[in-house]
Amino acid sequence: METDKLERLRYPTGRFEFGKDYNYEETLQSIERLKSFPKSLNEVFINFKKENLNKTYREGGWNAKQLFNHLVDVFINAYMRTKWLLTEEQSSLKPYSENECAKLADSEYESIQDSITLLQLLMKRWIFILQSLPAESFNKTIFHPEYKVTLSLHEIVAMYAWHGFHHLAHLEIINSN
Repeated sequence: METDKLERLRYPTGRFEFGKDYNYEETLQSIERLKSFPKSLNEVFINFKKENLNKTYREGGWNAKQLFNHLVDVFINAYMRTKWLLTEEQSSLKPYSENECAKLADSEYESIQDSITLLQLLMKRWIFILQSLPAESFNKTIFHPEYKVTLSLHEIVAMYAWHGFHHLAHLEIINSN
């Protein structure tokens, strides 16, 4: 029973399904989710209790400040991974340690609004690129050397749409306690 509770806390929106074949219509839906994400994040922040910024959603999990700031890291990587995929032959993404990044000073950056503004502007640029692409571009792939898998742009877009709302749910858990 304790394992189920931990699983629900770690993955409140469920786990992402890797290896699925996504079609263009599903990718367009994921892009729409991505477009709505900055507004959803800002709404959570507006209603966020300042006293909860240093609280975690589970034991051993990141605190709210780390989560807000992690989302900037996530989408900076999404943006760059997309650019590599679109511009390089046989591209590989650069893995990074999310946990090590969460220990850096900027993960405790106090001005969450600055981080959200950066994320909003970055998302506009990324979505602009995604919406400019013809459908066949989403079949292009990038290799993930850490996991030894090849990911299509379809799957990357779906994964990041999931990832943002996954952490948004963590923030909602923190703020509800």
